[in-house]
Amino acid sequence: MRSAVNEFAQFLERKHYSKIKVHESSIIEKDRCIFFLIREKLERKLVILIPQPPQVSLISFVFEEKGDYVFQGEKYRFWICPCNHENACALRETFPFTKPKAIGLQPAIGTGDRIGLATPGHIKAAKELNVFPVLAQQSIWEMDRTSRTPYDVLDDASWAVFQVGYKGGFAADADHLKTLRDIDITFKAGFTMYTIDPSDYVDNEAENYGLSTLREKFKKLPWDELGYEAEQLVEEYLKQRYEIRFPDGTRTFRFSEESLLRAAVKYSAAVAHAAKMYRHMKNLFGSREFDVEVSVDETKTPTSPLEHIFIVSELRRLGVKFTGLALRFVGRFEKAIDYIGDLREFEESFKTHVYIARTYGPYKLSIHSGSDKFSIYPIVGKIASEMIHLKTAGTSYLEALRVVARHEPNLFREIVQYSFGRFEEDRRSYDVSTDLSVVPNPSDVPDNRLETVFLDENNGRQLLHITYGSVLTAKKDTEEWLFRDRLKKLLIENEKEHYETVYEHIKKHIRLLWAGDKKE
Repeated sequence: MRSAVNEFAQFLERKHYSKIKVHESSIIEKDRCIFFLIREKLERKLVILIPQPPQVSLISFVFEEKGDYVFQGEKYRFWICPCNHENACALRETFPFTKPKAIGLQPAIGTGDRIGLATPGHIKAAKELNVFPVLAQQSIWEMDRTSRTPYDVLDDASWAVFQVGYKGGFAADADHLKTLRDIDITFKAGFTMYTIDPSDYVDNEAENYGLSTLREKFKKLPWDELGYEAEQLVEEYLKQRYEIRFPDGTRTFRFSEESLLRAAVKYSAAVAHAAKMYRHMKNLFGSREFDVEVSVDETKTPTSPLEHIFIVSELRRLGVKFTGLALRFVGRFEKAIDYIGDLREFEESFKTHVYIARTYGPYKLSIHSGSDKFSIYPIVGKIASEMIHLKTAGTSYLEALRVVARHEPNLFREIVQYSFGRFEEDRRSYDVSTDLSVVPNPSDVPDNRLETVFLDENNGRQLLHITYGSVLTAKKDTEEWLFRDRLKKLLIENEKEHYETVYEHIKKHIRLLWAGDKKE
């Protein structure tokens, strides 16, 4: 089979007067047809060699070129197909391993691919260290910022899976969904995991209200949506003793009137919205499997143990079947840099949340803004490696820029300079402590220092991470991309190095979290 493919590549080179690269890991035979990916110049294409006479129908694939090819006396019809959405759909139907699936409760790592070229590196890291990968992971906001669609994100993941011949399974996470429309468009694209973000319904000021204000706001909660009377909720929670199993014995948590009202005012509307979104998903999926994560990590203050208990209890009462919960942990989880905070405090607080989850689960704890938090991974892995979902995304974009810095330092300087101009506007969406006053002008930095200054030091990393959307969507007056095409061209021309760079970085995340000490 490989001989037929390699000889066909030579045949096509003579025919097209162009260099053809075969992605050998993609070569696969089905119903006597041979499928594989090639790259011609910068374009990836699917080739199908069909023995004559054909024994199966491949009508779902769309070709841009066809012809005849003879190998060792056997006649083939060849189709050369663009790697577009229509053919991605056909690929997923023909080869189910290129279709995402539900994760369930197994630990996983989300590896958002904002350019659409990093996934082979993600696959290599996850496969080598045996952690389930969520290869298509993007929020609607991220897609808007990069001018991509849910179809683009999932299709890029499917083609990458086929390219490397990965058959271990993967998921597609529609991250930080806020509306029913967000669910609809990602469902149509084929996503299998849905992260509900009800943060618009969280009352972050609940921490500061006095008791009389809490009582007034409590009365005004959406009780029809919550399916409860206010007095009923108070009675139910105040009489409960919440017994949480710790290694050294059971600890009891109880609500006071004030702590209950504060939790309810802060989270009840958000829980009601999450339940509404879940019911919508359930109607769409019917009996088919899908994963739900509820994210309450984007609050101003850390989630307390009682708030954790309240959120889980209310979600369960409203019938929300979730496999993951993202809390707001103590400390700072800023983009692209390590954890900021007291590691002992984090460990003690995290343990409490783990034991609550084990008592009221099963569900996983999801760590958002999880890229590059190397100091906490051994702690998390030691305590709860079997119930963690780690989410990364922007860090792979920075690894792509690392390749740019090595091969086209002037392009890298252009990107940095443009990022300076966009930073103040783009940072409004983030909670970061970046100090641009210590970041030098890129024209003053020699080529051999670009990586260190802008990709190894915190302030440079955050400058580039936060402005990714502006860089990837910037256009010239002619409506041509300012950076996007040049970035992709360079990464494709240095494909192997790009994959290896991403692989090494993601592998570091996985090893520190999942290959550490035995959990408690």
